[in-house]
Amino acid sequence: MGVDPGSREQRLAALRRGVARCRRCPLWRGATHAVAGEGNPNAAVMVAGEGPGRQEDLSGRPFVGRAGRLLEQLLAHAGLRREDVYITNVVKHRAATPGTPRRDRPPLSGEIGACRSWLLEQIEILRPRVIVTLGRHALAAFLPAAAIGDCHGRPQAHDICTILPLYHPSYALHNPGVRPLLFRDVAALRALAADRRAGGSSS
Repeated sequence: MGVDPGSREQRLAALRRGVARCRRCPLWRGATHAVAGEGNPNAAVMVAGEGPGRQEDLSGRPFVGRAGRLLEQLLAHAGLRREDVYITNVVKHRAATPGTPRRDRPPLSGEIGACRSWLLEQIEILRPRVIVTLGRHALAAFLPAAAIGDCHGRPQAHDICTILPLYHPSYALHNPGVRPLLFRDVAALRALAADRRAGGSSS
């Protein structure tokens, strides 16, 4: 029996309110907005980045700006639209570089751990068939022993669902040679989304 999308929307809205009040790690002190996530509550594909950047912190939305535009291009290459998927991060508040607050930094393992229950709750609500991890820190949240250099673009078995590791769009923006690799790797998502076992509505 399918899960009522309205119920999922209500639970995701409650989760967003909880994330906005979250004080489990110190990141909230320097944040403008919490960035819980957004997208299709009945999505079969979840996209999990590392953490919100400066633009995301200002807007309260995940993956806006240049990285967001590249993500949308990657999704389109896989036959998907932004509104077809659910987009979040393993950390829900922005991590800024000390002394240079305009610069983002990767989340620390303790910060990822503090946010883990929010991520697991999102997964429990959405029940995605595929989780696309963007960047090595997002991958480590699911497969701590995996190296992104070894497994990017290759679906990985996990007890939650299939994990598809990709390099982070921001990494490709700073390293143009990675961009063709990203588009090649995301082709695996096209196949997974086309497979009725991975692309249909969650039940």
